[in-house]
Parts: sequence; structure tokens; C-alpha cells
Amino acid sequence: MKLIKAEFKKSLIEAASYYPDYIVGILTDLLLLVIVMNTEGEQEEKLFAYVLWILVNGVLSEASLCISTEKQQGTLQNLMIKPYSIMQIISVKTLVWFLLNSVKACICIGIASLFIKLTFRFEYFYIVVLVCFGCMGISYILSALTLIFTKMASFVNIVGYLFLFLSGSILSLPEYLNYTNPLSAGSHFYARMIHHTASVKDFFILMMLCAVYFFVGKEIFAFVFRRSKQFKWTY
Repeated sequence: MKLIKAEFKKSLIEAASYYPDYIVGILTDLLLLVIVMNTEGEQEEKLFAYVLWILVNGVLSEASLCISTEKQQGTLQNLMIKPYSIMQIISVKTLVWFLLNSVKACICIGIASLFIKLTFRFEYFYIVVLVCFGCMGISYILSALTLIFTKMASFVNIVGYLFLFLSGSILSLPEYLNYTNPLSAGSHFYARMIHHTASVKDFFILMMLCAVYFFVGKEIFAFVFRRSKQFKWTY
């Protein structure tokens, strides 16, 4: 709990210090929202996929950016001697920025609700939690790559926008891509839910996919971190 409070306070200070970047991020998300709302397809379905991407994008990037920053400042070793493990630190940082990105998501939902009729069900919350849980595994994999190649963090934004398309919010996904990652699977499950075609089997597949991504990603990060001193780290 102390770690969460400390990181939350630190992140708020950072957001306040670099508020122009946060504002630009919100404006960019709103411009993309306009594009999403003007694409073909079910608007509510597209909106959910887009909001899900906003939340996932923060989950994907924060851990990798944290590792990259610490490496470039030469303070990564300090993380290894803190009372909390590096896994706990980057996980909490990701959680905090997930909460901050939730503000942007709520703004987008509020604006979209002025133009389209939205329905809210508590089941949607489960989808968000599961998808972000699974995408945390992808974040661990990106962090593992950043441990070896610092500049990998520079490509995180590209990965984020790739997932924008994989969310299905802009372009309809081919069926064979629906279960390639947690975000696509979550968007697909939501589409089936609002059309009343979702089954327990579909939910089980989504849950298992997200769990596999999370635990595999976590193990990959732990494996790379344990052997990090064997690598010739690049800065």
C-alpha cells in the first residue's frame, strides 16, 4: 500500500509538471475518437474497443518506459536494492498510469455519449480487467526487451498504435485475428455480448488467453531479469 501511495503521488506530480504532454495526449485521443465514430460499423462496439485501447495503451507502455528511463539515468541498479522487487515497482507504476488513463477514457465516453446512445452493464468491467491483465503480460515482454535494448522503448508507441488497429475500433478485424491477443479477444467478446451471442465458452477462452499472456510474459521478464548481468546492455 505504501508503494502504491508513493507511486501515485509521484505520478501526479509528474503529470502536473508535464501537463502540456497530458493535454496533448487527451486532444490526440479525442481526434482519434472522431475518426472512430465516423468509421463504418456498430458505433457502440467501436467506442468500447477504442476506450479499451486507451486503457491498454497505458498498460503496454509504462513498464517499458520506466525501465528505459532508469537505464539511461544509470539508476536501474537502485531498483534492484529497494525493499520492493522490480516486478512490484513496474506493476504498481502501470496500475497508477492505468488509473490516470481512465480519466482520458471517461472524457472520451462522456463526449461520445452526447452523440450516441450508450448502455452500461457491470459485465463490461470484467472485460476491461481481463484484457488489461492479459496485456500486462505483453508489457512484461516489452520490458524484458528494454532490459536488453534500451531503445526498444522508442518503439512502444508504434506497438501501441498497432494495437489500435487490432482493437477493431478503426478497421474490422479478420476472424483469424480475433484470438491472437487479449485486446482483440476482448473487443470480439464484447461484440458478441451486445448481440446476445456470447457464451460461457467464449468467456472461458478470453479468460484463459489473458491468463496465458500474463503468466508467460511475467516468466519471460523474470528470466531475462535474472540473467540481465550476462547481457551487454545497450544505452
